[in-house]
Order: sequence, then structure tokens, then C-alpha cells
Amino acid sequence: RLNHSLIIREVFENGVYKSFGMIGVKYKKTKVISSRFSISVRKNVGSAPFRNKIKRFLRETIRQKRSMLNSSYDFCFFVTNPPKNPLDYSSVLKKVKGFFSSLNKESCD
Repeated sequence: RLNHSLIIREVFENGVYKSFGMIGVKYKKTKVISSRFSISVRKNVGSAPFRNKIKRFLRETIRQKRSMLNSSYDFCFFVTNPPKNPLDYSSVLKKVKGFFSSLNKESCD
């Protein structure tokens, strides 16, 4: 887990931004052994149970699909706006899986 404020600040200052729907990601390639993640959901997204549900979906998806990554990265996932459509696990899984596969294609090029 990525929880050191200096590293998170560095990712936000020097990282690459990518958005997929309501989820935004800032990421930066790193030299550590495995990828590190941080998840943040703003309060205006919804009630506490709903925000926790989003975080659970993201954590579980990352846990399942992190083996797809060819390189190590520092990731900061964040949600700033409420979803326009009802949120379900399969849509989050599809978006994160597509994001990780696009990262692999970028690192191969």
C-alpha cells in the first residue's frame, strides 16, 4: 500500500494522469519490487457506506489484476465525482483491467 505522503505528492506532481469514467489515476513508474497503490474517495461522492463500497471494489480489483503488470508503478486512484450510472463490481473490474493492459502495451513500446 502506498501511504507515505512524500511519495504520494511526488506521484501527483510528476505522474501521468489517466481517467476512466468516474475513476481517475495518477501513476509513475518506480524501481521498487512490486507496485504500490493508494485509493482516495472524496466526501461529495456519497454517503460513507457508498464511498467504502467504491474503495472495496477498487481494492479487490487491484488485488486480482495486479499480476497483469509487467513493471512496477506507484498508483494513486481517486474518485472525485459521484457516478452517473449505478456502480457495480464488474464495471470497475473491466475498467481497471483495461487500464493495466494499456500500461503493459505502453511499457512494451
